[in-house]
Amino acid sequence: EYDDFTYKWLAESKGVLKDDGSIWVIGSYHNIFRVGAIMQNLGFWILNDIIWIKTNPMPNFKGTRFNNAHETLIWASKSEKSRFHFNYKSMKSFNDDKQLRSDWYIPICSGNERLKDENGNKVHSTQKPEELLYRIIISTSKVGDIVLDPFAGSGTTLILSEKLSRRWIGIEMNKEYCEAIK
Repeated sequence: EYDDFTYKWLAESKGVLKDDGSIWVIGSYHNIFRVGAIMQNLGFWILNDIIWIKTNPMPNFKGTRFNNAHETLIWASKSEKSRFHFNYKSMKSFNDDKQLRSDWYIPICSGNERLKDENGNKVHSTQKPEELLYRIIISTSKVGDIVLDPFAGSGTTLILSEKLSRRWIGIEMNKEYCEAIK
C-alpha cells in the first residue's frame, strides 16, 4: 500500500515538475530507501542525498536502539538530461565561502518556531526547521519560481517560499494542520 501510494504521488509530481525543476524528498530510515528506489524507477535523476544531522534530536526513551539523530533528503531532477538550477554561490555562503557539504547540522524545530495549539501542544509532530527549508529553497530555485509541497503539514515550506519571493502551492488533507498554516 505504501509503495503504491508513493509511486502515485511521485508520478503526479513528476508530471507537473518543469523539465529544469528539482524535487526534494525527506524521510527517515523507515521509508527513504523505498522512496529513493521508486524515484529511480520513475526515471528521476538523483543529484545528491543530504544528511540532516539533528543537533538536538529527541531521545529514544525505550533505549531499544540507537537514537535516530538524522534524516535523509533526496535531491533529484526530472531526468538525467534536465538542466536543473543550483545556486552554488549562495550555498557557499552558509559555509564560510567553502563548498557546502552534504551533511547539514541543523537543530530540530523548537522554541518560538514550533507551532503550538491553544493548550501549548505541538500542532505537528514532524515540523521541519526553517533553516532546513531555507537551504532547500535557496539552493535550487529562483525568485518567482513555483514551489509545490504536496504534504504541507505545518506550512514551513509555504512560509519560507513566501519570504523568499517564490510562488507556492501547498496540499494538506488534515484540517487541523490547514488551520494552523492559516
